[in-house]
Amino acid sequence: MDQRINFVFLHVGEDTRPNLLVKSIRKYFEKSYIYQCTDLASKEVDGVDKVFRYDGDVKNIMRFRLEAFSSLNLAEKAIYLDTDMLVIKKFDVDISHCDAILCKRSFDLDNLFNTSFRGMDLSEYQNMTLGDVYPFLACFTVTKSSAFWKEAFNILKLLDKKFHFWYGDQEALKIIKAKNTFSIDTVQESIFACLPEQADKFNLPNIIHFKGAARKNFMLDVSAQMGLI
Repeated sequence: MDQRINFVFLHVGEDTRPNLLVKSIRKYFEKSYIYQCTDLASKEVDGVDKVFRYDGDVKNIMRFRLEAFSSLNLAEKAIYLDTDMLVIKKFDVDISHCDAILCKRSFDLDNLFNTSFRGMDLSEYQNMTLGDVYPFLACFTVTKSSAFWKEAFNILKLLDKKFHFWYGDQEALKIIKAKNTFSIDTVQESIFACLPEQADKFNLPNIIHFKGAARKNFMLDVSAQMGLI
């Protein structure tokens, strides 16, 4: 008998696309239990089982995210997803042998990192590749308990304040992996957070990630093909 599987995502604001993520989870995981982490004001996303409201600074969204996941305080296995994703087939992730599973970057590894992204000063990464700077993505993470997120948040608190706004989650994941304080396995972005243009229709990934503004409308098209809307 399939056991209940927990899914967690952070959503603040008025975007309705998280509704599609929830529908896609329900399509393939009937026994899923879905948590929405959010602020005190944002609406509940349709179809979630529990809304966890946290009073934090959403302007520093990376700090808010790690703080909320940490404070949710789950003591059991959960899959943490970004909201611009669609589950497109059933999958299993075995975490019995480790504390956490991180998503390893598959695409654009050799591209030079943009050191002025969103107006930030990231000059410490000048002339480094994306694969070297941020080898792990925070869009898909599996943890055995909240201990992982508490450590991630503690790491973020010690980082430069700019990372509280953006990239802080990826910074924390990279540092946790390097410290070896947790037993960590990895999965590939190409399977668990595949960009739509990289998806092989003959060997579909488990999850498609509609990352960036240019891919957001395509999320609606795929949702329609899946019968979600």
